Amino acid sequence: MTGPGAWRLPPVASLLAAVLLIAGAEVGGASLVKFRIELSRWARGTILARPAAHGLVGVRDVDERVIDEALVKFDAGLRLFHLHAEGMGLVIIATTMTAATLVRSDPVRRILIALLTVGGVGYPVGYLLWSGLIPYHGVESARAMAEWLIWIPFGGASIVAAWWLVALLGMRLIRRA
Repeated sequence: MTGPGAWRLPPVASLLAAVLLIAGAEVGGASLVKFRIELSRWARGTILARPAAHGLVGVRDVDERVIDEALVKFDAGLRLFHLHAEGMGLVIIATTMTAATLVRSDPVRRILIALLTVGGVGYPVGYLLWSGLIPYHGVESARAMAEWLIWIPFGGASIVAAWWLVALLGMRLIRRA
């Protein structure tokens, strides 16, 4: 369908990024199921090899609670990657298609699509980073690193772009009224 009422596809790079993100989410989810025991063993061994990073004191009753919490967060981060990567892939497709269709200014449209795509792809990777860093640095240090390196910049890009798109669409509605 073509014409003034037709929806435009976003750039192929945005669609490819979204589809690859969704595919990565599915591979990640399948890997979680297939390699759950191996991942847990690896994480536990790495945690035990770095007692200072986790505040382990050498008392089994005390340390086991800390280790269990770290392993739960490690697993949760991997699951959150799976969920956020699936969701953000769909968000990228929907928002970039909306921007491609309804934003009239070429430079603004390009910037919005770039922010929505890069932010949307990058944000879920923060959960992989967080999980990967937990065994080495502890839950809180790993979270802080993931926040500053991934979640704040990429999530921020997505949020700013989404609100910018909302504002532009709102202005279009106001002008039509």
